Amino acid sequence: MPPGSIVLIATSTRDIVGGGERMGGPAFFAGTALHLLGAEATVITVEGAVADRLRRLHGIRVEVAGGGETVFSIEVDGGERVLRLLRRSTMGPLEVSWRGPCIVSGTMGEIPLELVEEAAGRGPVLLDVQGFVRVVSDGGEVRNSADSMRRLMARLGGSGVLVRGERYEFPPECQGEGIAGCSARYGVDLVMTDAERPFYAAVGGELYVGHPLEGIQGEPIGLGDVFTAALGHYLYSVGLPFEEAAARASAAATLKLRERHPWFTVPEVEGAARRVSIERRGRIR
Repeated sequence: MPPGSIVLIATSTRDIVGGGERMGGPAFFAGTALHLLGAEATVITVEGAVADRLRRLHGIRVEVAGGGETVFSIEVDGGERVLRLLRRSTMGPLEVSWRGPCIVSGTMGEIPLELVEEAAGRGPVLLDVQGFVRVVSDGGEVRNSADSMRRLMARLGGSGVLVRGERYEFPPECQGEGIAGCSARYGVDLVMTDAERPFYAAVGGELYVGHPLEGIQGEPIGLGDVFTAALGHYLYSVGLPFEEAAARASAAATLKLRERHPWFTVPEVEGAARRVSIERRGRIR
């Protein structure tokens, strides 16, 4: 891989929202965000409409591992969303070899955790947990499993993988400043976002609390994927310290709420990041 480039291993979805169908999933949202941020990225995903779209974006190279996209119905109510699984795809074996940083993000168990562990042997890894901690009820509704998250953290302890998730994907004892205790207990760096509310991180033995931009409202779909992509880009491709990378990731996710096209520009992200406050709360014991 050329210096400054990054690999995104991510699934693609078709989302049924309000009776209409749209492209979705981390390959779409994170891949588009990497393009807008000027990254040089290889996106490994399934064949489908998202892969076709990403092939047309500057700086994005697409490699296919499997066919068919996971399909969800999404209902948004007051900033909260309800997911129902209609069809799950599976990513096939990867035939791409690389050395360097990698972002991994699934939606519903499509990516084996062994692939994450393998990637950690090739370079820094940022893992979005959403596809690794979800379970499906008999009626198809997607829920998050606290026990799955605990097992994930235990398995990745000491691996060097940076784990990001939403507040509701973390067990209760890990939420808020409790993230510090979980990071120490499991031996893994953690980042927990929570929409427009403060986000928490336990990284490199330090506890951080971030305060996103205020006053921008919109549809929350894809914000976590944008945060993950921007964090990985600024940490690994640009080489910024965690506080600066996290401020830019938070700014990019908030700007995405405007639903403009493009969602944001690099100068907009860097300007907005100056208004994201990140506190360093001290060493984790």
